[in-house]
Amino acid sequence: MKKIYFYKILFCTVYMSFLLINANASGVKNDVQIFVMKQLPYGYISKEGQKTGILYEILDMIVKTSDMTIPISIVPTKRLISTMLNNEKVCSIIGNSPDTAPFDIIGPIGYQVKVGILPASGIKLDDYSSLQGIIIAVPLGIIFDEKFHNDTRLNKVRPPHYINAIKMLKLGRIDAIAGAIPILKFLAKQQGMSLSSFDEPLVMISGEMYLFCAKSVHKNVQNKIKNTLIRLKDEGKIQKLLDSYFEEKKTDL
Repeated sequence: MKKIYFYKILFCTVYMSFLLINANASGVKNDVQIFVMKQLPYGYISKEGQKTGILYEILDMIVKTSDMTIPISIVPTKRLISTMLNNEKVCSIIGNSPDTAPFDIIGPIGYQVKVGILPASGIKLDDYSSLQGIIIAVPLGIIFDEKFHNDTRLNKVRPPHYINAIKMLKLGRIDAIAGAIPILKFLAKQQGMSLSSFDEPLVMISGEMYLFCAKSVHKNVQNKIKNTLIRLKDEGKIQKLLDSYFEEKKTDL
């Protein structure tokens, strides 16, 4: 009788421990969020109302492959950074900079962002001095180099958005555009422009994109995300996605 009672207690103890472990594991997963910066082509809402973008697709693939349930939101960059700086449980793909020092690095995704000046076809930018005498569109909020930003000798105009600058270049109203080269080429492609519309860019900054998590994200979750990222890179699936957005062909961008 005592033996039966002992086994009942043992069974209940093990069963309750199992429930607690599952509840804790579920809590770890469910309170983590993934943010994607709201910027074409990184994260945006399509004409059909669907979330999409290269970084969104990469993060969505990681979540689904890892069998975790983590919501993915597309948010403005300022909110993304401020949320992570508040040490809320958020992971994201962003460029490595002094602002990311408080975050845990999960790993690079294999994509470098090149920032600088993209000129129209026929305009050769050999060095910084080549920028004098041309009209450069600098979309509002684009600051990547103090010397360029403060240089009053340069002829700069300030359209509100990247897309406005692309349309101005297409119409021949400007000679070059300042900003992230891949974004500019992606938007130009959407406007029906080809590679022949541009000359070689003057790259001023180049940086790797990394997957980061706030330190508050549980290490088990971080490790699972990291292992999935490594696996998808090894299988070539992330590179395939990157190529679908950014691979340059002779007849295209």
